[in-house]
Amino acid sequence: MSQIAEIATGGQIVRRAGLLSLSRRLTWRHGALAIIALVVVYLTLVPLGMILYGTLTDGPPGTGASFTLQNYVRAYGSPDIFRAAFNSVSFAVLSGIISFIIGCYLAWVTERTNTPFKGVIYIAVLVPFLVPGILTTISWVFLLSPNIGLINKVAESLFGLDKPPFNIYSFAGMVWTFGIDHITLPFLLMAAAFRSMDPTLEEAASISSMGPLRQFYQINLKIMFPSILATCLLLFVRGIETFEAPAVIGIPAGIPVFATEIFLALRRAPTDYNLAGTYSTAYLLITVIGVLLYLRVTRVAEKFATITGKAYRPRVIDLGTWRYGVLCLTMLVLFIGVFLPLAIVLWASFMPFYAQPSWHMLSMATFANYVAVFELDEFYRAFWNNLVTGVSAATIAVLLSVGIAWIVIRTDIPGRKMLDIIAFTPIALPGVVLSLALLWLYLTVPLPVYGTLWILIIAFVTKFIPISLRVVHASMLQVHKELEEAAELSSSSWLRNLFSIVVPLILPGLLVGWLYILTLTFKVLSIPILLSHVGTEVLPVLIFSLYQSGGITELCAMGVILTIFIAVVAGLTRLISARFAIKAGE
Repeated sequence: MSQIAEIATGGQIVRRAGLLSLSRRLTWRHGALAIIALVVVYLTLVPLGMILYGTLTDGPPGTGASFTLQNYVRAYGSPDIFRAAFNSVSFAVLSGIISFIIGCYLAWVTERTNTPFKGVIYIAVLVPFLVPGILTTISWVFLLSPNIGLINKVAESLFGLDKPPFNIYSFAGMVWTFGIDHITLPFLLMAAAFRSMDPTLEEAASISSMGPLRQFYQINLKIMFPSILATCLLLFVRGIETFEAPAVIGIPAGIPVFATEIFLALRRAPTDYNLAGTYSTAYLLITVIGVLLYLRVTRVAEKFATITGKAYRPRVIDLGTWRYGVLCLTMLVLFIGVFLPLAIVLWASFMPFYAQPSWHMLSMATFANYVAVFELDEFYRAFWNNLVTGVSAATIAVLLSVGIAWIVIRTDIPGRKMLDIIAFTPIALPGVVLSLALLWLYLTVPLPVYGTLWILIIAFVTKFIPISLRVVHASMLQVHKELEEAAELSSSSWLRNLFSIVVPLILPGLLVGWLYILTLTFKVLSIPILLSHVGTEVLPVLIFSLYQSGGITELCAMGVILTIFIAVVAGLTRLISARFAIKAGE
């Protein structure tokens, strides 16, 4: 009996120790969830709450203001808001159609046809990703301006026209500029869809004597429809939130959209924060609807999956002699949409003043603009600010993403799915809306953030955390949970397991996400345009300021330098991702 009692007592001690260990683990995990959730909520929901509060008050941030609905009366009682709404939606839809058609065509050429030089085509389509949007927009001003536009001057000379056939300062010019600059996104997404097409379905259709057109509509289109719709919705959200084309083209042309209306409301004297915040509510509503539709479509896309365990390659269409015609058409599209804008910026960067290309002007080429840029104190300050904010934001975003992904994937804690959704919501926040929300927050709360680089870091982290989260989430899913369970048997803590086992295994994916976010911080203008001040400006803001002040050739030289830097960072991203892909396949 005494031995039985001792065994029972020992069993109780073991169970109590196990329960205590389990309780500690759950406490730490719940604590981690609480801390990360608070950070994510603070980054995303608190600024939005502040901006909504501002729309219901009659005073600027940080002042004693009273409740009012007058801001909504001013904003939505004016016909200008409906014009801005119509322009915003129309601009996003039409530019998205251009991007999708061209991007989808190029994806089809590289993935499904035997067109020559597909590798060259693939690399060329990635070039727009390397060039900052503000620089591409300015390049189309050089090409299609009614006064100095190269294409207009060539058309007038060749066809004897009395007036220029194109006018960049128009709604059509704004749509074209954004649409042709964003062909990379639909190209990459649709290339993946074409690459995943099961050839057995097409072979079965051919055996049943189904024609190519009918085969496309009955099989290919239906299978890829979720991918097509998801791509279009992403382009719509990107078009709604873009700032570069509406600012450079839309403001001089008098074409209001939500992004520029908010910007102008904050630039008028006195600054009307309340009206700008009220404009952003409709802006935000439109983008949220787009993102919700995107999430719904991507969930439905799983029903259309055609990839199985069998290894296969998509069937390549033999175009015969038509492949040379397709190659010529493709090269023409790439020349107009990719190489010509880049070439005109490169040309202007070597000119003492902007002039159309000619043999005479070629003899005047000089490196003076590059020398001037490297002698400009503002350039080094802006580059350093960009580097500090980019590295800091990328690091913080990736670390937060690791914690969020681990909680969502590795635990069964209630609320983890909601944490994932909240962390993804910033993708629906247009850059100017996010910037305005942060202005409201840090002009109200007593934190020394406004006017410093910290507000830019916070904005970049908030905006780009959905990107790093998707990368980290996909990488962590490839690491089996058994590795962590085995480590837990040796009494290792979950935090030690996370950083000693999981993080090293997903490190290539983390570096890809980190480098991608760093690249974006050197490209985006919509966020820092409202948050930067003298001393905290970044390179896209400096380029925009040079454009407004007439420093055309200097900004082109600066843009070329920035593009080279982004290309180097993107090249590192490509090398790391390729190495990661090889390891995953071993």
